[in-house]
Amino acid sequence: MPNHGRFTTTLLAAVALVASAACTKADDRLTKAVQDRLAADQIVHGYHIDVKTEQRVVSLSGTVETSVAKDQALTLAKTTPGVLEVRDHVAIRDNAGTASWLKKSNGAIGTAGHR
Repeated sequence: MPNHGRFTTTLLAAVALVASAACTKADDRLTKAVQDRLAADQIVHGYHIDVKTEQRVVSLSGTVETSVAKDQALTLAKTTPGVLEVRDHVAIRDNAGTASWLKKSNGAIGTAGHR
């Protein structure tokens, strides 16, 4: 008498492996698509932003000079077809221009002037 339990377990393992491989290829394509969009963009092309994708969730990490560059990188990733979610790990470098602006604005944040 054949062992149907072992066959079912083997079949399910094979299906999971194929699904995992398909997901990895889709994630690789999304990573490449986001990297290409970042490289082609005039605002963020000069920054080194790492892109990782897992199950269509893109994580961006790295350091940029301005909040405009960070916002642009996140927008480009979020609007890439196929991306479900973007996780933000992008830092803004604290540079002399930012410090000077904060000093002139008395530390006001945003347009409402809240601290």
